[in-house]
Amino acid sequence: MRTKARDEYDRDISTMTYGLVVVRDTEQEAKQAFQAVIDHGDWAAAGNVMKVAGMESQSFNEQIKQFQERFIAGWAGYPVVGTPEQVVEEMGRLNEAGMDGMIMGFVDYFEEMEYFGERVLPLMKEAGLRH
Repeated sequence: MRTKARDEYDRDISTMTYGLVVVRDTEQEAKQAFQAVIDHGDWAAAGNVMKVAGMESQSFNEQIKQFQERFIAGWAGYPVVGTPEQVVEEMGRLNEAGMDGMIMGFVDYFEEMEYFGERVLPLMKEAGLRH
């Protein structure tokens, strides 16, 4: 995409992705919090969104279920789940894959933004992912 933008339109672009970030002190806590979102999600609504988008098939039931989970946990974004260190590692992998940033969703913004700022952002700075 960057090459196309540069070569065909003489523009430099940045790329971003979107995803639900669930970060906790332990991996188990993070996975449990993420699973709680899935368990309490509106499966019927996620299925309806996918039908409207043309994403339904009896041949791919397991893949469809995984897509539904993604819709439930953040409108089909990329989930980043784990400890502060694991979250930073995953952000690094996304950066290496070409993502310049991430629009992040949280389960509870009020509580999690402070935790993210205190526990994750310093590690992102150390890793060179945040200026």
